[in-house]
Amino acid sequence: MLKSLLNSLLILIALVVASAILPFASFWLCHDPLGGQVFFWVAPWTCAFWTLLASVLIGSRFWRGSEAAKEWRAARGGYLRSVGKSTAWMFFGLFASYAAEFAIVLLLPTSSLARTLFPLAAYSPTIVAALWCSRG
Repeated sequence: MLKSLLNSLLILIALVVASAILPFASFWLCHDPLGGQVFFWVAPWTCAFWTLLASVLIGSRFWRGSEAAKEWRAARGGYLRSVGKSTAWMFFGLFASYAAEFAIVLLLPTSSLARTLFPLAAYSPTIVAALWCSRG
C-alpha cells in the first residue's frame, strides 16, 4: 500500500516537474533531432496538464474568492459535471496537441520556421482553453 502510494507520488512529481520545464526547454529541444522526438511524444501530455489547469483556474476565477469558485461550479452543473468538463478539456489538450504536431510535421517542410512553430503548435490547445474559459 505504502509502496504503491509512494510510486504514484513520484510519478506525479515527475509529471509536474516535466510540465513546468518542458514549455521553456522546448525551443532548445526542437533544434536537435533526438530532442525533437522526445518533445513530440512528451509535449502533448504536458499540454493536457496545462490545459486542465487553465480551464479550471481561469474558468473558476479563484482569485475572486471561494464564493466565486462555488458559483462557477454550480453554474457548470455541480461537482461531477464540473469534473467531467475539466476532464474533457484535458483530453482535448492531449489529442489536439498531437493533431497540431502531426500537422506541423506533415504539412511544413523541415526548416527553422517549422522548428520554431513546433512548440507553439504543441501548446496551442492550452491557449484555446484559456481563451475559451476566460470568456465566462
